[in-house]
Amino acid sequence: MSLYLPTELLDKIFSSIDGNDIKTLHSCILVNRVWCNTMIPYLWKSPFHLAIMHQTEKLVPAYFPFFSKEAKHILQLHIPSTSPIFDYPMFLRELDFNEVYLLIRKWCDFKNNATNKFIGFEVFKQRGRQTLLLLQELSKLFMLKCNKLENLSLDTRSIRYGPYGNLAECMLLTQYPGASHCLAPLKKFVSRGSYDKDAIFRSMVHYCKNIDEMIIEDNDSTESESLVNLITSQKRLQKFTIGNWWGSLSKILKSLGNQWNSLIYVEIHGCHFYNYLDDSSTFEGLICCKNLETLKIEDCYNLTNDIMKPLGNTIFPKLHTLYFSNYRVIDDDLGDHPYQGIIQNNDQNIPDHPYLALITIIKNSNATLRNVRLNMDLVNYPNIISICATYCPNITYYKARIQNHSEMNQLLQLLKSCTQLEQLEITAEKWDSSVSIGLPWEIDLFFPEIGKLLPKTLKYFDIDGWSCTPLGLSNFLKNCNVDIKRMSWMCYISSADYLDVIEKYAKLKGRKVNGHREKKNGVLILL
Repeated sequence: MSLYLPTELLDKIFSSIDGNDIKTLHSCILVNRVWCNTMIPYLWKSPFHLAIMHQTEKLVPAYFPFFSKEAKHILQLHIPSTSPIFDYPMFLRELDFNEVYLLIRKWCDFKNNATNKFIGFEVFKQRGRQTLLLLQELSKLFMLKCNKLENLSLDTRSIRYGPYGNLAECMLLTQYPGASHCLAPLKKFVSRGSYDKDAIFRSMVHYCKNIDEMIIEDNDSTESESLVNLITSQKRLQKFTIGNWWGSLSKILKSLGNQWNSLIYVEIHGCHFYNYLDDSSTFEGLICCKNLETLKIEDCYNLTNDIMKPLGNTIFPKLHTLYFSNYRVIDDDLGDHPYQGIIQNNDQNIPDHPYLALITIIKNSNATLRNVRLNMDLVNYPNIISICATYCPNITYYKARIQNHSEMNQLLQLLKSCTQLEQLEITAEKWDSSVSIGLPWEIDLFFPEIGKLLPKTLKYFDIDGWSCTPLGLSNFLKNCNVDIKRMSWMCYISSADYLDVIEKYAKLKGRKVNGHREKKNGVLILL
């Protein structure tokens, strides 16, 4: 009888362990030699992420023995004569430049004997220069040694630039030997920060054709053509996110049509739709993506009904998640302006909110739609909650701003119709005590009724912005016959009376109040 589990079975077991659970990972390598040999690749799959999580900079010198003779000479490294047991760079699967940079910088700042033992002093009088040199050499090492990089993140948002070199050159990984072999299996690619992405995108087109997920954020001077070419060169792109992109989106979004058979997730946030570049054809690339399951369009500028019209005219039979939020209007030429993004109608200026396109998407999605987040002022989208209630009875997650009687009545309709609701989030602006609508006694009229209508399936209920009296809250809880796992309430009237009501309810239900924090703008109570 064998005393050891087969390595194939160990692989199955180890693959189910949380990659961030470093204690369990480390314990496994101490069992025996077979377990050690099998677990080491998992432990060194994403080493920089683990090092950042556990705040240790000691990882950096672990790669020094693998540097070339030339690199050791340039960096004046003093490496111990003992060789590592494992070829650690070979196991790398996830590389985040932000994490690598921050860890190198932290290690370089670590002024003690451990640092001086490894590295020459004269080379590193300039901290910025030392960081870039090490980053460059590690990049070369990983491209040469790593045989299967799966996740690559080129994120520079928290990196401080200096006069010691070009950070973008370090991120141009395709210039290093071995890059074609290392980057070919890449599955996830992230690009964030303000730097010239064109050269990086253009070089990746030749090597990276198997990307499943692409996240592109922060456009500075990047032209859309290089990104378009990277998108169209993929064999099976499934998820695409673009954010904070201040440039023409038309070509980029149209190129997604090349991924019509595989694309299931599209997210657009903080982007600027230019009136003179983006038109009713902008979203035409998505109309053939019939496998689309998630569509998130949030915090975009100048997004009009005309631009979104193709989405409204298309039925996505598998769409289950729809996020849409705040339509903010600015002038393409003059900066912020409250009257831009308008249509002309009988010599009257009417804001062209994408209301018609949005409600058509909801109606077309019908029973398949299960997750909806509408985080904008609904006064520009009348009856949209009622439309969700009427056409989408299978919603399990819903978030919306509820700020007046009409919207409150629509919410009650939603609670009656959506009997599978599991999570409900309600937000509102801080109630203005100078007007009658929104005063505590106004909420008191509806709050108990909401308690009666909450579906039995509800598990999470979060409220931010509603103010009611302690009596109104008590009546709500009395009517609530749902076993809610978590309820959080951000109120704007600081009083111990509210906490007393919550604690009495918790005691009655055999529960406890897990959080009660006094904040500057109110009180957060977590049940």
